[in-house]
Amino acid sequence: MIDVRRVATEYRRVMWILVAAFVANVALYAFVVRPMAERVDREEQLAGGAIRDLNAARRSLQAARGTITGKERAEEELQQFYSDVLPPDQSGARRVLYPHVDQLARAAKLRIDGSRFNPEPDRGAQLRKLTMTVNVAGEYTNIRRFIHDLETAPEFLVLESVSVSQGQAGRELNVTANVATYYRAGGDGS
Repeated sequence: MIDVRRVATEYRRVMWILVAAFVANVALYAFVVRPMAERVDREEQLAGGAIRDLNAARRSLQAARGTITGKERAEEELQQFYSDVLPPDQSGARRVLYPHVDQLARAAKLRIDGSRFNPEPDRGAQLRKLTMTVNVAGEYTNIRRFIHDLETAPEFLVLESVSVSQGQAGRELNVTANVATYYRAGGDGS
């Protein structure tokens, strides 16, 4: 059997060196390695948060660019609507309303009892409205066809109101419809 006392006495120097190395390793771990590892963990968490913030900022930037692009596209489409769809002046608006509404009523086999224009007073707006009140008479199915054709017409016509009353001739109905269109303010053309 090995005598531990004898080994400890003979190798006392080596034992003290090993114990000192062990204490130095524990001290080095406790005062250097562990704090550095904790600091690295904190820095990694901060870096992860910074990456999340960066990604959120990139998404916000992308959304802002999309909004700007959408706004520019909407402005282009609005300008195209003003130039291609809307009449340039009041006389153009009259030309859009009168022949088209009259043709639609005749195509629907309705009798036209009269019509009148009601221009909107100038309020300094970029768009102005011209309303045409038209009185027609006919059968219910023809009136429905007239209203459908009016609402699906390629011209920019707005059916604002319709009032219906019973006519004198049994199945005939009297209809008063207010149909409007808009035009760009600037030249009245009249």
